[in-house]
Amino acid sequence: MSPIDRNLWTARPLLVAYVLVITAMIGLLVNRQPPAAGTVPAMSESTASSGAHGAEKEPPPLWLQFFRPGLPAAQRMLRTALPVLAVSGMPATEERRDLRFLWTGQGQQRPQTLFQAALPFLRLQAEPVRPVSPGPAIPSGESPGPEEPPPVPAQRAPEPARRPPVVNGGLPLVGIYHTHDYEAYISEFPDLAVSTDQDLVQIASYDHSKPTIVDIGEILAHRLRDLGVTTVHAPFRHQELGYDYAYQSSRATAQQILREAPTVKVLLDLHRDGNMDLDATTYIDGLPVARVRCVIGARDDLTHWQENLAFCEALMAKMEEANPGITLPTLTPQARYNQDLLPGAILLEIGNALNTFDEAARAVDHVAEALVELLRAGEYPGAP
Repeated sequence: MSPIDRNLWTARPLLVAYVLVITAMIGLLVNRQPPAAGTVPAMSESTASSGAHGAEKEPPPLWLQFFRPGLPAAQRMLRTALPVLAVSGMPATEERRDLRFLWTGQGQQRPQTLFQAALPFLRLQAEPVRPVSPGPAIPSGESPGPEEPPPVPAQRAPEPARRPPVVNGGLPLVGIYHTHDYEAYISEFPDLAVSTDQDLVQIASYDHSKPTIVDIGEILAHRLRDLGVTTVHAPFRHQELGYDYAYQSSRATAQQILREAPTVKVLLDLHRDGNMDLDATTYIDGLPVARVRCVIGARDDLTHWQENLAFCEALMAKMEEANPGITLPTLTPQARYNQDLLPGAILLEIGNALNTFDEAARAVDHVAEALVELLRAGEYPGAP
């Protein structure tokens, strides 16, 4: 037997095991395609009892994952074992996932890192203004020359608008992400005729080429920053593995927010509803505004769901106090929605698919004002 044949014979068990593992991984992907877009349920009073907001699919027990990993793990294992799959049809799920920190403060004093936010002496200091040296004195006995006309007093520049006081010492307090990042509004689809609930699923932008709920989240984050609350926004996509796995994907995003910004106490998952029969518009100062709904997963195994619900109701009450009719009744389905990660994690629906983008943008302005009032008063879970 030649050395080559001897080596092949020795490596045969490893090759057989490798082929079996690859075959098993490919078998795991069979019949695991997500449902068609037309089967996506909308969240409404009728579906709340069944917890059908996004058909939340939870991972199986740990022991079962070891023998039968879910779709995300199976795809990662296949791409690791056979790198050619990453370029031959199987979409890569990795993308740049940098959180956006919207710091409070102004100028060079604005902290650029969490260390600078906690330790102000680490921030870059502006250069001190150098005093202007006086001109040379006129020798005694010499004429100063013709008297110059008195200088015209300069007009005082208008004072800049005062920024509101910074909350939580400038440290991040609010995190925003989007499980269903593709959700959009009817105003972005002027040629779309909608007559049934199934038509609403077309009001979506999976590649974010049109404004979506992610852009509404960015507006909310900037508004909170302007009101003195440092906010973290995660504008990531969570549909790369299909609709059923959106909450598993967004869970990693929520965990990233809490890991990179451990001072966050309020975690908002922003959505928009998709129900034809929902009365989702009110009027404030003569302008149409999307109504806001809070959704809280109320399951016995969620140890702090009551805290989430209490905070949600406080926020809705604060919004109603300022603008009656702006909120919709809170829903409490038997679901998780990643709200087990933090007391103060809530799901907000900003209008529905038949609202316009501008109506949703006006709504989050009122959300920000009410939320900041609660934060300044220390009325949130985990407040010092």
